[in-house]
Amino acid sequence: MIIFKFHKGFSLTVLFILSSAIMGLAQDFDFNANLQNAYNEVTKLRLAHAKQLSSKESPNNGYKILVDCLADAVNVYASESEAEYEKLVDKVDDALDVIEDLDTKAPQQRQLRAEIKFYLALVQMKLGHETKAGMTVMSAYKLLEENKKLFPNYTANNKILGVIHVLIGSVPENYRWITKMLGLKGNIDQGIRELEIATQDKITGFEAKFFKLFIQSYILPINDKVRTEVNEFVQKYTDSELALFLGVAISEKDNKSDQAWKTLQKVQIGNGYLPLPIFDFYTADIYLQKGNYAKAESYYQAYLKKFKGHSFIKDSFYKLFITNYLSGKNQQATAFLQNINQYGKKLSESDKAAQKFYDNYTKTKQLPNKNLLQARLAIDGGYYKEALENIKDINENTLSSNLDKADFNFRKGRIYQNLGDTDLAIPAFERSIAFAQSLDTHFGASSSLQLGYIYQKKKDSKKAISWFEKALSYKKHEYKNSVDNKAQAAITDINN
Repeated sequence: MIIFKFHKGFSLTVLFILSSAIMGLAQDFDFNANLQNAYNEVTKLRLAHAKQLSSKESPNNGYKILVDCLADAVNVYASESEAEYEKLVDKVDDALDVIEDLDTKAPQQRQLRAEIKFYLALVQMKLGHETKAGMTVMSAYKLLEENKKLFPNYTANNKILGVIHVLIGSVPENYRWITKMLGLKGNIDQGIRELEIATQDKITGFEAKFFKLFIQSYILPINDKVRTEVNEFVQKYTDSELALFLGVAISEKDNKSDQAWKTLQKVQIGNGYLPLPIFDFYTADIYLQKGNYAKAESYYQAYLKKFKGHSFIKDSFYKLFITNYLSGKNQQATAFLQNINQYGKKLSESDKAAQKFYDNYTKTKQLPNKNLLQARLAIDGGYYKEALENIKDINENTLSSNLDKADFNFRKGRIYQNLGDTDLAIPAFERSIAFAQSLDTHFGASSSLQLGYIYQKKKDSKKAISWFEKALSYKKHEYKNSVDNKAQAAITDINN
């Protein structure tokens, strides 16, 4: 054994250097109380305050970098600014370079890089850069899978990995070859389980719960358990603008406008919160569904004035057409129709639907049946008895086109389905499918999806899968992405 002896001063110097190095590694990923507060401020959408808190931390702390990137990504996601997106890409590149040089033996090194990439991918998807988003998600996935092998007990992997596994599991069967070729593996049940584990984290559990509820509401069929979880989530985090947004969005998606309205009343204006014009849009939708066209128009106009991005611009002009058309102001209504073609982008499904309505109108010059339109709006709000009243004087003989007949039967099917009368809903959906044949419309696919849900609820798996597969078979319509994702998710659920 060789024993090295040094004088006391040298020994203390070596000890100081070694301890400093160890402390430096520990501080590479220090999610301290201040940064936890900053992270919470981001989830509340109080971004300026979050940045103010994080500015006190070392620029080489991985969690400080994560919080800053998340705040920047949320800001660009909300604003849809291409100029700010370009800045975000540069910031993310710099951030990833810094984290890559941090302690490679720490599980946070890959996890935080993956999370930052995932946030960037969400922004890329929102702005329509779908190819880039796909590549970014794949890069995040590979980092997390590698991290999972190296650190199998590190549960922080589950949050983003859970979301990606659900997305992989909801890819339609005819596109599965792509995920296999890219080495992407996962399914919906696996992803939900991982997200459930991630929700237990005291700090980042909010974000995991947000993703889980979003997925269960937008990809999977909403049930009473999910509705309860959403309401509890909103009640628990009333100071979070992000939680309130989720509550409103899901209630609107679930045809529960009265619940959406209650949540909207909790939204705080000012006080450091990020301004979200989308709340004006949702408010307008509720007024439209209730038949208060003047109020609806004022809020759609407010949304168009405040929001400088592209989402729901075409849809807003389409709904301004509706408010005027149903108010008997046809000249003003057709003027708004022209704006559909001039403004916004065809990225969201509702914007695609608005553009499609304009394109059909320019060819046919036919305006929609007012009673059918009012029934659709009432259904969207969850006012099913009112919707039934709207169509009481309509039958197939009073409608001139197969498109209107398909629309009428689909609306009738949705009314009876939501009123719990599936014996009347089933033939209505089947009639809608029959009239939608050879038409460029979503009614065939949407009716097939709802029939799948009906038979799934009846525990008739064979018929349910048959209808879900039929929903997937429609090659092109304005709601194809969401219908296909839901149909494939349902098939996966039945087969597991």
